[in-house]
Amino acid sequence: MDLKLGQPYAYKDQSLVDHMIGCLNKLESFLHANPNYTRIVYARLLSAGVDTAKPEAIEDMLRLGVAVHDLGKAYMHYQENIERHGGGFEGHEILSAVSCYKILKMLENREPLKVLLLIAVLNHHQALRESIPKLLGDEMDLSIEKVKHVARAGLCNSVSNLEPILKEFGLTVEGVFAKNYSEFQVLVQKLRGLLRFFLYRNFNENRKWLKLHGLLTFPIVLADNLDAHEKRGGSMGDRLIIKELRRVVEDE
Repeated sequence: MDLKLGQPYAYKDQSLVDHMIGCLNKLESFLHANPNYTRIVYARLLSAGVDTAKPEAIEDMLRLGVAVHDLGKAYMHYQENIERHGGGFEGHEILSAVSCYKILKMLENREPLKVLLLIAVLNHHQALRESIPKLLGDEMDLSIEKVKHVARAGLCNSVSNLEPILKEFGLTVEGVFAKNYSEFQVLVQKLRGLLRFFLYRNFNENRKWLKLHGLLTFPIVLADNLDAHEKRGGSMGDRLIIKELRRVVEDE
């Protein structure tokens, strides 16, 4: 597979396809170095009242989350911004979560895992910004309105370059992204409704399992940061974090 396809970009000089494949490879390294991870997650969820049927379902969700966490960058607004100014993807995780929600609608059952994965995708930039509170607010935050503006402008012309990697998950561009802005609005409202239903009472005692979303969030953050650092470089301040993340994917 050609990794130098240009648009859509994940970052300056790195295609989104390259980043998706790189992140999936990092996830595989993590799972290889930590073969009991999904069983531990399975046991933790089971003790919190969530039966995922088998640990393999968790592994499937992790791979899907890693593959889709940056799909929101494929919109024209972001791609034009990176070509003109070299970057700028604020709010892309919300658009990624909308795509993730559309994909998850096709899966039967697994409702708790779906919710946890959506939270993980929304939270993969939690250190920089919080998207969930904005989505749950009675009035849409200004940044959400900006995301709507991004969606209204549509996908970049080269979004078909994502087809090869999406096909590996049995997906197509049409099945992943909203067909038009009207569908996007419907998906956003349904996503908000789902999250509000589960999160509105702020992780009350009846939904303790929601606190375990970090078990899905961490592998996505790990893969995202390691691939980004290796392909794009990083600041001196990043080195300690990257060093610690690398230790997690290395075999003892």
